[in-house]
Amino acid sequence: MNLMMIVHLKKSFESWKELFDNDPARSEFCDESKTMVGRVDDKTALLVLFDVDQVKMKSYLTSQLFADLVKDYVEKHDAYKLEELAPA
Repeated sequence: MNLMMIVHLKKSFESWKELFDNDPARSEFCDESKTMVGRVDDKTALLVLFDVDQVKMKSYLTSQLFADLVKDYVEKHDAYKLEELAPA
């Protein structure tokens, strides 16, 4: 599955991006070589993850470790499933 997330930030995009870049756990549940991150504005990031293992991702995102890691940086995540459109 592919996901797009809107990340609502408590701190600046740059400080969150540094935290994001240094989190090795993400490679356990998605194809890191395809991950895309973009700055919408100083308090919003757009994140796209490909080939996501939902069980592993849910386990990590609901862990106390993740909660402690992002508590000062992230207000909330809005997640959307992405599907490739069939050719017209």
